[in-house]
Amino acid sequence: MKIFSQLKALIAHTILLSLNFCANAQHTDLLELDGFRKAVSRADYLAKVKIIKVDSFQEADGFQRHIFIADVITTYKGTTHKQISYDMFVEKGEDVMFNSAPIYLALCKSLSGSYYWPGTGSEFKPTPVIDAWVNENRDSIKLTRKPAAWCD
Repeated sequence: MKIFSQLKALIAHTILLSLNFCANAQHTDLLELDGFRKAVSRADYLAKVKIIKVDSFQEADGFQRHIFIADVITTYKGTTHKQISYDMFVEKGEDVMFNSAPIYLALCKSLSGSYYWPGTGSEFKPTPVIDAWVNENRDSIKLTRKPAAWCD
């Protein structure tokens, strides 16, 4: 009987831990979705891309300029491209990492027509929650833009 009681307690504890894990995972998904929705509403361009190349240059003002080139998988907002390049400016010595896994990318477009990275919170790994939201809101994404946007 004592072993049975201990086993029941262990099972109950395991169930509680798994429920807590699920709740935390769901909370993380919702936070990511919230950040993604903000990026969609504040940027000029949104696409799912695969980065294929990065060139880096030291600028005279001490910043580093990185020019990213990416194959566009799907455009959700903005002009459709097969391939896109965009600039990212970071402080000297700041690492820039990328891999070939597809990402959602929110960009701004300058008056001259070139794209640039608006800052942290504009790249998102595809997740089931984000993918579902994109599929459900595909038509409205094209029209979304807040007045106090990142790109103004």
